[in-house]
Amino acid sequence: MDAENLLPLKAFDFRHVPLSMNTDLSFSREGEASFYGSDGYLHFALPGTNWLIDSLRMTDLPWSNIGVTVSEINDKNISGNFNFVKKLAESNGTGEHRMSQEVNVTMDIPLTISVYVKAGTRNMVQFSFLNAATYTGGNPGMRVNLTDGTITSKSSNIISCEAVDSGNGWWRLAVTGVPDLGTESGLHIYILDESNAVSYNGNPDKYIYIWGAQFEQGFKPSAFTPTTTAPYFGLRYNYTPASKPVLAGVLIEPAGTNLFLYSHTFNQNAWKTKDTRLNLVSERSPDGTLNAYKLTEVAGYSSHYLIPEPMVETELGGVYTISVFLKAAGRNWAYFNINGVTAHFNLANGILGNLSFKIESAAMESAGNGWYRCSSTFVSVTPVASIRIGTEIENAEMVYTGNGTAGMLIWGAQLEKGDKTTSYIRTTDKPASRSADKVVLARPSSSVPLDMYIQRKNGGIWMSEQTDDHEVTTSNSEVQLIQYYNPEMPDVKKEEISQSLFPQEYGYFADDSAQVMIFGTEYKAQTPNKPWSLQKAYNKTSPTFRLQVKNGDRWSGDIKTMRSRERSEMYQKSANLPFDQDVWVSFAIKIEPGEALNLSDNDFCIIGQFHASEDADDVSSAPILGLRMEGADTIRLYTCSTTENPHTVGPPIVPRAFSRFTRGIWHRIVIRAKFSPTNAELQWWKNGEELINLTGIGMGFPDKTGPYWKFGVYRSTMRQTLAVEYSNMELSYTTSLLPRVKQPLIII
Repeated sequence: MDAENLLPLKAFDFRHVPLSMNTDLSFSREGEASFYGSDGYLHFALPGTNWLIDSLRMTDLPWSNIGVTVSEINDKNISGNFNFVKKLAESNGTGEHRMSQEVNVTMDIPLTISVYVKAGTRNMVQFSFLNAATYTGGNPGMRVNLTDGTITSKSSNIISCEAVDSGNGWWRLAVTGVPDLGTESGLHIYILDESNAVSYNGNPDKYIYIWGAQFEQGFKPSAFTPTTTAPYFGLRYNYTPASKPVLAGVLIEPAGTNLFLYSHTFNQNAWKTKDTRLNLVSERSPDGTLNAYKLTEVAGYSSHYLIPEPMVETELGGVYTISVFLKAAGRNWAYFNINGVTAHFNLANGILGNLSFKIESAAMESAGNGWYRCSSTFVSVTPVASIRIGTEIENAEMVYTGNGTAGMLIWGAQLEKGDKTTSYIRTTDKPASRSADKVVLARPSSSVPLDMYIQRKNGGIWMSEQTDDHEVTTSNSEVQLIQYYNPEMPDVKKEEISQSLFPQEYGYFADDSAQVMIFGTEYKAQTPNKPWSLQKAYNKTSPTFRLQVKNGDRWSGDIKTMRSRERSEMYQKSANLPFDQDVWVSFAIKIEPGEALNLSDNDFCIIGQFHASEDADDVSSAPILGLRMEGADTIRLYTCSTTENPHTVGPPIVPRAFSRFTRGIWHRIVIRAKFSPTNAELQWWKNGEELINLTGIGMGFPDKTGPYWKFGVYRSTMRQTLAVEYSNMELSYTTSLLPRVKQPLIII
């Protein structure tokens, strides 16, 4: 495939907020939906669009002020229910007195402009599109008397126009037109003098009031959507809330419903306290307003919590997720008690505490400014859910003596059906719903089916045989990039594209004893609980992990048995792999650049192994099959066996083959092993090449229980830091993995 065919035919890049409308993308959603803005606070997007920048404050570029000055008015008698109302006053001098903003548009598509205006010491305005060369007959527009909202004149090329009474002297003006000659447009808001002239000698004492300008596609104005530094095209560009928010991508979510009533106004009858006081406090909540509540424990020995009243009805066997925004305020620990099972949250550092085994999952997501969105998923075992949201003195210590002042801040509670936490839905006296986002992408013109690459925040996917426009599948993970490619893209090139655009982004995964399922095989962690010990690539669909060991990183089990070992590993839980039967393992491995391991005769460093399940009377021995790292980049495969039963002396290891694994790049490994103390078989492939093929060897012990697989770093004490990455770990003894030799799973 030539280089030209590796370039995308069309790209939809959501890693940047667009400044113009993409006509190859259509979007719709009914009702509001929340997202984190570039300011780090939670916002609520309306169903409409607004192609203007700075549509609310109207003070910054690209607004153009000709013969006018703009100032903010804080008089509620003038502004009414509007915030950031502007006074548009004439400047001295002869000429036009207007505000304008340019917008790029698509020809032959109906457009509507709208703005709220109110008479000041002037009462006549002209409201029109911008750039007469774009419209047959000039700029579509109208003139309006703000005293009574009378449209005194209008151009002949408008589709429609109106002045709608919005109360307190405000009028919402709207004009609809069709740009049939060009793509450069925008809007003008002119102040007219007493003779209805556009150009005249201005007077700074003459002015009008203005608020909420909007430019959108369609035949009528939708509800006003405020914008700041970028237009709003309906899509929710979601940021990670932090001191410096980072754009995560676009939220394209399924429909959802919040079953809690008065989800962030907890002083209503829908909530009841137990040995705690509830007060609205002057603390900034996740949406940036001063509407947080504090749960303050009362003095005395008790449990201290908040509960919904009445309890929420649920379906037996249904999966539900509860989420609440919490912040420490004297107590660092919080908990959910759901039908008697609990999840515990450390509000000081964002780390989960104990979880009852019946809790399906739990998580903590930073919401900025010390807030965490704590969540827990559970299966309903009763027709109503008994839910307590409380403080505790330490992890899982829910009953304690309160001091009368400590507690936590609370805001934004949500109970929804499903196993995922979705964007927050605010409610009042009844449950509220968010409709699904619908995004359709126009397919490039092509006579053949196309390939498509989609990258979300939590991983990528390749799709083939794309013959129609693509409706993006809804998810709770942000979409970052969608690209169309020519068909029959080779897998190696798909991975190359994915890796170059989105290298692994690793983050803390779990501590010691954590369990994870990888392609149907359950593994358990053995780590020293360092932040770097066990990490996961959260931007990859392929299960991809990074395990690192530094000098002195000792697992608690090795400390307890006083073994001088360093490790960070994942081992196959409850394993009993068969003897005398093919066992396959296939994975990708990358050894990160670092110092060479100059091992002495007594040193070792194992980065993958089949370990025997030794009988009670056996001495602990070397792995029956091990991948031993040596020097700068060499991996040596060895085996170990004995026929003694029990064996009281560790059998010697037998080197079988070695190969150099260039650091910093991915390599593919496939191993077929048939374990037997006397008649074993062994094959090893690296990057599609067979390195070894042995039969009739010894590999294993005469144990009652079969061996198990481990991967990660296990070594004697040494000063070098070693980090190894693993992806697509597959283990099977029922299905051959021979196809992986030539067609390994790609890392996406």
